Amino acid sequence: MNEILIIIPARSGSKRIKNKNIRIVNGKPLIYWSIKYAKKYAKNEDIVVSTDSKIIGKIALTEKVKFVKRPKKISKDKSSVYLTMIHVLKKIESKAKYKYVALLQPTSPLRPKNVIYDGLKLLKKNTRFQNLVHLEKTNYHTGSIAKDNEWKSNYKNIIRGQEISNQFRPSGCLFLYSIKNFENYDKFIKRKTYGFFDKNKSQTVNIDTEDDFIKLKFLIKKKHDLTKL
Repeated sequence: MNEILIIIPARSGSKRIKNKNIRIVNGKPLIYWSIKYAKKYAKNEDIVVSTDSKIIGKIALTEKVKFVKRPKKISKDKSSVYLTMIHVLKKIESKAKYKYVALLQPTSPLRPKNVIYDGLKLLKKNTRFQNLVHLEKTNYHTGSIAKDNEWKSNYKNIIRGQEISNQFRPSGCLFLYSIKNFENYDKFIKRKTYGFFDKNKSQTVNIDTEDDFIKLKFLIKKKHDLTKL
C-alpha cells in the first residue's frame, strides 16, 4: 500500500448536523473510525487528515497520522473536495512515491473489508479508467418539479421503486484516483470513472442527517462491529 496516499477530508462546518465529524459514535469521534480503518491498510505516514478544525487536527495527531491545515477558502459548504486533495498534495513531502490517492469520507464509517485493496485491483486491471468510486444500489423513484408544480418522473412506465434497475449512488466509502495528471484540471474533468459495486451488498451509511446517525447506530448494534472492519 506504499503507492497509495489516503486522504481523509473533515472540515468543521456543517449546516445540517453541527460538528458531525466529531460526534461520538461507539465511544469515539466519528472521524476516528475512518482513521482506524485506514491504519489497517496503510502506514501512518501515508495517511493524511485535511481539516480546518483544531479539534480534528488534535485527533489526527493523537492517532499519529499526518495533519494538513486546510485554508478557510476551501473549507466552505460548496468547496470542491478536488481542491482539498490538490492542497494536500502540495503540502506533503515525497509525494512522488505515490501512484494513487484514496479518499475516505469520515461520514461513511461502515466500509466493506479490504475495499481499498479491491478497488486498487480493479483500477489496475481496467486501465482505461483513471478514477474509481464505490457505489451502493438505490431504488428511489426520483423525478423533477416543473415551474407549474407538475412532477415528472425520471423513469418511463415505472411506478414502484422495486422496478428501478441500474441506479447507483456513491456510498462515500471510497474514491480512488490515479495520481498521474491529477493536478491538471483540464485533464482531470475528462477522466473515466469505474463504478465499483459491492456484490455482497454490504450495508453502508453516508451521514447527512440525524436519521443517518440513527441508521448507523442500528447497524452497529445489529450487524456491524466497527472495531473489526
